[in-house]
Amino acid sequence: MDVPASLPDRIRALIAQMSYQLYEKEHLMRLALLAAISGESMFLLGPPGVAKSMIARRLKFAFREARAFEYLMGKFSTPDEVFGPVSIRKLKEEDKYERLTDKYLPGAQIVFLDEIWKASPPIQNALLTVLNEKIYRNGEQEIDVQIRGLIAASNELPLAGEGLDALWDRFLLRMVVHNIEEDANFNLLLSLPSQPAYRDTVAEDLKISEEEYRSWQAGIDAVAMPRHILGLINYLRRRIRRRNEQAEPEAQMYVSDRRWRKIAQLLRTSAFLHEREEVHVIDTLLIADCIWNQLPQIEESQKLVLDAITTYGYRRLVRQEPLREELAQLQAEVDRETNHRYEVPVERLVPHYDKQNNLFYRLPGFWGENDAFLRQRDWEDLPEKGPRTLPLLEQVGGTFRPFRTYEVRRDEGFSLLIGDRRQGIETETQLEEKVEPRTPAPELVRIWNNQTQLLLQACAEMIEAVEARRVQDAPHLRHHLFLIDPPTSHILDSLEGLTQELLQLKLEIQKIRHHYESLATD
Repeated sequence: MDVPASLPDRIRALIAQMSYQLYEKEHLMRLALLAAISGESMFLLGPPGVAKSMIARRLKFAFREARAFEYLMGKFSTPDEVFGPVSIRKLKEEDKYERLTDKYLPGAQIVFLDEIWKASPPIQNALLTVLNEKIYRNGEQEIDVQIRGLIAASNELPLAGEGLDALWDRFLLRMVVHNIEEDANFNLLLSLPSQPAYRDTVAEDLKISEEEYRSWQAGIDAVAMPRHILGLINYLRRRIRRRNEQAEPEAQMYVSDRRWRKIAQLLRTSAFLHEREEVHVIDTLLIADCIWNQLPQIEESQKLVLDAITTYGYRRLVRQEPLREELAQLQAEVDRETNHRYEVPVERLVPHYDKQNNLFYRLPGFWGENDAFLRQRDWEDLPEKGPRTLPLLEQVGGTFRPFRTYEVRRDEGFSLLIGDRRQGIETETQLEEKVEPRTPAPELVRIWNNQTQLLLQACAEMIEAVEARRVQDAPHLRHHLFLIDPPTSHILDSLEGLTQELLQLKLEIQKIRHHYESLATD
């Protein structure tokens, strides 16, 4: 067949052929290929018979002349069965303990390990180095393993307290595999004439050669992680940390620094295979499949990533903080120079409260040695003219209770006419700040005009940068090689939210300028 001219088209064709007759598993095949090109491992959780091993077998066909190794773990499995038998000749002739690894895991490019949690401790320990450092220690020598993709599977997650945390942390992508749900796809499966898992469904020209794979790694490493992507990941990391502070120890969503580094490489790989020079926000949707530890966390991890994209996705694309700091300083200076502030004494009623926080005012010495009290609402409801019959209250401990009813009128200030008696209400004098506008000096207005012009120009450049990013990213939101129906609305919301923030900032600058200019022309 004709090989597509662009790398994304080639990967898309490769995925299509790898997924042939693999019903409702195409998204797993996509991610398995991404993980393999990235050099990372993948864990599949699901019951027997849901095509977990088929995905690994199909993955082998993506690479030209790739060797595969497949093994079903058991509690009696030995390292010999996984890493190769000990060389008797080496042991007898050279007194060296070395394994014959060529046809076993260390000599394979694609590896599938079923029932991974049943592996014995010696196998687990060796796998830790293989998965993380791509090294197998064979006797006195270290072998650089050429594993492209390692897929492990089980019908359960690792049990707490079994010492499997380190091995579990090595599996970057974590996916749940289900039986076929759609009747139409199930019927197609039943109609297949033969088992497709063992057939090479990929055209030879589409397969990835060793030279291509190595050259791609250099290209992947050159993909940039821009500031706004790093900011998004840091925001997500902080959210997970705060979430864990409120969670029980057994419900932690632990993501190690090693895992974050692997996640970054996965995102670079996705960008490279789309022929981009930098990671885009849409690539970060892949993070959701890398951070959960327990089944209830799957949906939560997706929500956390979507929140990070919507809330913080493009925030560090532009640097608003210096602009806002300069605006705050300008606002303070304008306020200081255009407002005359002074204090005047103001007489206010003294509040008294009961245990229910109801408010009363005191009528000092109304009953000789005893004070009377008036409810706040009764004082406020008094008409400007005319009497009103109201109860006056006495204070007993922390409560106020009605004592006697009087005809009450308002008098001047904070005083009352009770019957034919003038009675003052308890007051206190407080200093209250008054502000009067004043005309700024012409020289200050010229300086402020220069500052606001620079601020508005910087704001306009930021808005332009966000719009340019919208235009740049739009084509990548329509199609993604490794995501099926990605929620691109969250990415557009993030861009729109940032634009609205900048427009609001622009409005604040214009309001300050309008304020001091209006005073200068009065």
